[in-house]
Amino acid sequence: MSNDRVRQWAVDHLGQQVGDGECFALVDQALRNSGDKSAADFGQVGPNVDYVWGTATTLASLRPGDLIQFRNYRVRVVTVTVRRTTLPDGGWDESTQTQERTDTRPHHSAIVDAVGSGGEVTVLEQNVGGVRRVQRNTLTFSGSTNTTSTTAGNVTTTVTRTVTVSGTLRYYRPVAR
Repeated sequence: MSNDRVRQWAVDHLGQQVGDGECFALVDQALRNSGDKSAADFGQVGPNVDYVWGTATTLASLRPGDLIQFRNYRVRVVTVTVRRTTLPDGGWDESTQTQERTDTRPHHSAIVDAVGSGGEVTVLEQNVGGVRRVQRNTLTFSGSTNTTSTTAGNVTTTVTRTVTVSGTLRYYRPVAR
């Protein structure tokens, strides 16, 4: 299956720079070395083009070896942890900690390595964060808010995680030559 070959080719190059280190080079070479069509077979190729990498698919049907084209992707994850301690007199003491993480892919291409739950997808990509070698990263593609609470003795900890995703993501399945 094309998807397996594309994914495996990228995995075999983890930690290496493919071509000029651009994200396009990784996806292009993985497809070509797997006997599949590349972006040039579907339309224009250039520094600001949203590439078509194969047959369009959806996030819901995404599988390893599929391809993703990003445009202005931004994910913001805010985690708020509230720890409330009940005191012997019935009062309470509360502390709040907030952590925020933002990840972006302004104009980017990547290969799907694994599909997780809750909109999380592990990708194989290069030219991210100034690193021009193939790397594996987990990204979130679906917004959500989840709250969990746990109590241990007189301490209740409530964690709320809010994920906001913006930008355009296009998903493709490789097409054999």
